[in-house]
Amino acid sequence: MSNAMFSNLKKSAESASKEVMKLITAISDEQSFVETDKFISVSTELGEAVGEGVVGGFAHISDIRVGLFATNPTVLKGSIGKANAKKIVKVISSATAAGLPVVGILDTAGARFGEGIDAMEGYAEIFRALSDAYGSVPTVIAVKGSDFGLSSYFCAVTDLCIAYAGAQIASSSPLILAANTKADPAKICTGAYLSQKSDVVTNVVKDEKELKAAISTFLSMIVSPVAESADDPNRTAKAAALKKSDDILKEVFDKNTVFSVRNGYAEEVKTGFARLGGIAVGYVVTDGKLTGNGAGKVTELLNTCESFSLPVINLVNCDGVATSAETDGDTIRKISDMMFTYNNICVPKLALIYGNAIGAGYMAFAAKSTADYTVAWDDAKIGVIGGQAAAQLLYKDEIAKAAKKDQVEKKLAEAYAEENLSASVVAKKGYLDNVIEPALSRPYMVAALQTYLSKE
Repeated sequence: MSNAMFSNLKKSAESASKEVMKLITAISDEQSFVETDKFISVSTELGEAVGEGVVGGFAHISDIRVGLFATNPTVLKGSIGKANAKKIVKVISSATAAGLPVVGILDTAGARFGEGIDAMEGYAEIFRALSDAYGSVPTVIAVKGSDFGLSSYFCAVTDLCIAYAGAQIASSSPLILAANTKADPAKICTGAYLSQKSDVVTNVVKDEKELKAAISTFLSMIVSPVAESADDPNRTAKAAALKKSDDILKEVFDKNTVFSVRNGYAEEVKTGFARLGGIAVGYVVTDGKLTGNGAGKVTELLNTCESFSLPVINLVNCDGVATSAETDGDTIRKISDMMFTYNNICVPKLALIYGNAIGAGYMAFAAKSTADYTVAWDDAKIGVIGGQAAAQLLYKDEIAKAAKKDQVEKKLAEAYAEENLSASVVAKKGYLDNVIEPALSRPYMVAALQTYLSKE
């Protein structure tokens, strides 16, 4: 190849990838990106696909080496065909073989239909490569613009799926999904919407700065599971600072380390990652009645924790399960799957009951057969059913005859709870390792984690 031909090829490739390179440069460390297969180019009926519509290679993100690929929406709308699928697969497979995290950025209108079955085989190869990577190395997919068709399924075989608020993820064209409805095709299946209605999108970002921060925070937990912490492991909390589940998160875990995932979905459960005494962990915080969707959300977190040997910390305030005739079958399946996963992961599992642990709320998150270590606040309530439900079942005749039914029911419920559900009663039966004052939550959990960290 002559110098002139090479110069023209280089200019063509750089021009085609100009916009997507801005994104890669914004999220990767300065001058760390090393591109692979830069000059691959094919001609199609729609024009020349310079670089095959994909930019791929290796980079550092906050000093963490990753395999990185990004579809290029300026080349045939980022469409995926056989050749660029191979380019994506090469990045994923090379990163997996080297033990490096995989980061993919999608902005694609779908398949190159003109390639027919060849394009479908390309999608299958990408999904196979992601399947091999998932659970072996950290995997992150970010969706900036469109992610239509078969590539939408890539989002669910990753540890994190980060979407820009206005990005659209759909298994079919939004025009088709919006047909026969009054919905605006441009506003359906957005990242913001899916983060509240499904567990596919784990985090929503507004720009490249937030995208880099989300990727960096997650990868640092996996790549550096033990780090020095400036936060006092014996830090105690004031009672006024322990009123809500968000407060518990802040007071138990190291300061400024909590990274939530799927925050807008199934809000009776909070999941994410944090550090406890410098040790990276996954956390599950329950607050209310558990739903099937909440259980599915927990299962996703547990799978990631097991893949990368992160301990799981349960902060429990669960009044059992929310059921209805319409959803009961689905709820049974998802909660059973969650409990199966809890019982089969091998990482340390610690539980702090900071409120109630009723029925499945106890069995799933705090039972001695499930958790390695369980403590409860001194005012926690633990049992088969709550005090009010027990009073209604056991004393319904007495309540019915009372002049002031509400007062009598309340008094009987409190008496039942004190005699049967109190943490001290449960501890005497050997089902709690300790009963503690709320202010001591962090010191106890830090000490317990250090004890069980070497669990076989």
